[in-house]
Amino acid sequence: MIIEISINNDVISLLLKEKKKVIDSLVFPEERQLSEKLLPAIDKLIKKNRLNSKDIRKITMKSDLGDNFTTCRIAKTVAKTWNWTMKSR
Repeated sequence: MIIEISINNDVISLLLKEKKKVIDSLVFPEERQLSEKLLPAIDKLIKKNRLNSKDIRKITMKSDLGDNFTTCRIAKTVAKTWNWTMKSR
């Protein structure tokens, strides 16, 4: 399974996907607090679906913001770190 972080029109969506099918999602407004909300939201999505971190093989990120926005940089950093950690196991 993968988690896709989507940032569009000041809304953050976390999509839990199996192949291309969306299994579950979590949506919240982007209120300049992504650094405080993103990891707990990912954890909530995983637990809600009775999964553990090992079940999520990859996190992807899509955004309508430019790379110079902090929100986008935070989401990319979380995705890259998760993916690096999964490869290191």
